[in-house]
Amino acid sequence: MKRIIGAILILLFTFTTNVSAHTGLTISSPADGEYITEDVYEIVLEFNSKIESTSTVKVFDESKEEIIISNTQVSDNVMTGGFMSPLDNGAYTVEWKIIGADGHPIQGTYSFMVSQDELEEPVVTEENQETSVVPKEESIEEPVEQSIEDSSKIASNDVLVLILVILFTIAGGFFGWILGRRQK
Repeated sequence: MKRIIGAILILLFTFTTNVSAHTGLTISSPADGEYITEDVYEIVLEFNSKIESTSTVKVFDESKEEIIISNTQVSDNVMTGGFMSPLDNGAYTVEWKIIGADGHPIQGTYSFMVSQDELEEPVVTEENQETSVVPKEESIEEPVEQSIEDSSKIASNDVLVLILVILFTIAGGFFGWILGRRQK
């Protein structure tokens, strides 16, 4: 009897450690819900563990047309993709699909908005042509860290509860069967 209880406890702890570790999105640039007023040339997604090179990211505009991403690269836990030209004004949806280090496929979506003020081209006069050109300072956009709710954590908790219920049901049935055989 002690062996059976010991075996059930070992199985219980073995299954619970395997279920709880799923890969999830931790940082994205542009971030979820971000309102961007500058040119967007690339998308960067960072996950909490290593991802497979077969992982993909797609970007769709407001009319659900896919924006072509060139040169998608995966390096450890970061996936980067560049656009042929900067994104136009509008709302965009990002859809990502990865296979995490644990071998599970995981996917997610989020959206962001691009809204740049249209600058009119200045009229060039002869006086303006004679003035020297002063170089502009270039700003380097750094990714904004934003924690993204990982829906896979919720799903893994549900799986854990389901496994526990099944194990306890099996154990209860087994103990009931043993007690029934002893009474005969």
